[in-house]
Amino acid sequence: MNKKFNKQFFWLFAIIGFFLAIFLFVNEYFLNQIATDRFNSEMQMCVELSSQCNLDQLVNADTSSLNANQLKLIELNTIIENYEQYMIKVAQIFFAFIFIGLIPYLVVWARLLIQRERKKT
Repeated sequence: MNKKFNKQFFWLFAIIGFFLAIFLFVNEYFLNQIATDRFNSEMQMCVELSSQCNLDQLVNADTSSLNANQLKLIELNTIIENYEQYMIKVAQIFFAFIFIGLIPYLVVWARLLIQRERKKT
């Protein structure tokens, strides 16, 4: 009974983690695509308006002096730059679910080691 529970517990968390990871990967991928397209259109608009469009200068400038287009450029650039970090976090979430699913196996393994130690003494 206990082994059956351990397998079911593991597969429950593995499946939940797998589908959650797929959902989050797809979500982050499309967010990145939308942010990239929007960034390009906002940059084009900034150039057409002859505004200050250099991102390095915009990031270091006082936010109260920036217009909405420039603030949007900074926000979209941040989303695009952090894409890899978001994907790493999604992978970490997946492996956390796998680890949670392995906890019953680890508990059984620890009990087995403790019993072996007690038999030796």
